[in-house]
Amino acid sequence: MHAASHDDGGTRPSEHNMKNIVSRAVFTFAALGLSACAHQPMPPASAASSASPAANAAQAWARLPPDVLAACRGVFISTSAGRFNEAADLSRQCLASRSLTVEMRATMQLQLAVVETILKHPGAALEAQEAGVALTPAPTDLQLLMLAHLYDANRRYKEALDTLDRVRAAHESKHDLDTTLGAPYYQALGQALGGTGRHQEAIDALSKGLTIQCASADAYRLRAAEREAIGDTAGARADYVEFARWATDQAIDEPTRAKLAALKIDPVSERRHPFGAANPLRELSEQALSKAQLSLKSATTQQERAKAYSDISAYLDNSNRHQEALKAIDQAISLAPDDIAFRQSKITTLVELNRLDDAIAQSAPLAAKMRAELEGATDKTAIYVKYNELTVSLAWAYILKRDWASGIASLADNAQGAAPFDRDYLAAIYVYVRARSGGSAPTNAYFDDYIRRNAQLIPGNYRRWLLLYMQGRVTIDMVYAQAVMIPSPEMLENALAETWFMGAAYERYVKHDDAAARAYVGRINDLQPYGTNEWGLVTRGAV
Repeated sequence: MHAASHDDGGTRPSEHNMKNIVSRAVFTFAALGLSACAHQPMPPASAASSASPAANAAQAWARLPPDVLAACRGVFISTSAGRFNEAADLSRQCLASRSLTVEMRATMQLQLAVVETILKHPGAALEAQEAGVALTPAPTDLQLLMLAHLYDANRRYKEALDTLDRVRAAHESKHDLDTTLGAPYYQALGQALGGTGRHQEAIDALSKGLTIQCASADAYRLRAAEREAIGDTAGARADYVEFARWATDQAIDEPTRAKLAALKIDPVSERRHPFGAANPLRELSEQALSKAQLSLKSATTQQERAKAYSDISAYLDNSNRHQEALKAIDQAISLAPDDIAFRQSKITTLVELNRLDDAIAQSAPLAAKMRAELEGATDKTAIYVKYNELTVSLAWAYILKRDWASGIASLADNAQGAAPFDRDYLAAIYVYVRARSGGSAPTNAYFDDYIRRNAQLIPGNYRRWLLLYMQGRVTIDMVYAQAVMIPSPEMLENALAETWFMGAAYERYVKHDDAAARAYVGRINDLQPYGTNEWGLVTRGAV
């Protein structure tokens, strides 16, 4: 399973932003060590001067009286669990303490603003956020951006624009506004401009944001309203379609739902195909296959031809043309029989063909070679990296055969040569295998330790959220909110495949809700994420 390279009603605008606002709240808590797992032992610092700001902040929170710390942490726990009234009460309990530093108080005011926004109390949210910003001599981008959104929500558009000017000015000399704040800044700007009647400028700002985050449902809805305001009915309808494709059902309020119905736009139907008629992963594979075929024609050496055949095989696999892929990789191996990468690639293709026993048998010499190289190696990580494709393909072969112990062992081998971003997903797969086995699969010391040490949420890393989702600690909508921040359509499609696969697995093997699991399987099949492990696994009944 080759990787793709070889995720106007009367309602106040802020009411549509719940998933993004919840995400910001969680980010802040995670950064400050206030999450539910912040009790984990902190590694000793080598020297006081080397402690990071995040570590210093976490230590400051840890020095609070236990009851105050419990209330402050409880805000995160209640928010992530969807208990927003409880979170608001805990925020006020935390803020009532005189033990908080100015920085802590500003942070908790931000969290209270977030929760009040979710509860659809825009006035109370703005009051909390203004108080937090007033405490801070140099407010952060997050504080100011939240303040601007809340001014928008309270229809105080001039103040929103003034606040956004402060944000823009702080980044003007570095020219890093798009990379640091990106889509949320342009969404707030578009809202404020539209509120002051500057509709074309609002459209331009929202369009800029959508070039950064192509799956922002809120931006599409706002731009649709602005296009309606200038009489562009066709453009508005197109944006409402995009909104319907990317918005979760709970994010569609009644006025917008009525608007969609009047336009004969069915959110359930549109959501099945978020990219419309396009399929970014399929198109990527087709383009890459064409380039690889051209490389074969222009190859002048045996090694160049072998490399071209290997690339052709990988992209044929990603296009679900596995028998042709096998012929191509055999050609590559015949030209370069000692190339370990080509031999690993063949194992992947055999797994794709569901020839699991052949894949395991042909991997035996490679696995033995890897073990031999690991013996006495000073850099074991480099060895695991070298055999990365072998171990992940073997893992899936064993898992599909329900050889849980061998599958988990291969996953652990793969994780030890993987990037942190990939380790999060491999750990989530480990949790999936354990759940699927009904607890009969063995525990694994590597993964158990990894999960214990990596319990903090990471902004923008949907795979960390998936790992916590598989442990029942965040909701699938919160994972989705992270995935749709991905700017690349190809990476976004891959992220959706992983999210829906884990959704199906959790519903099937943890909650034992077969109907819900089938719904997620249906979403993967509708998505048709070419070249992903998840689509291949679904076709083999892995969930």
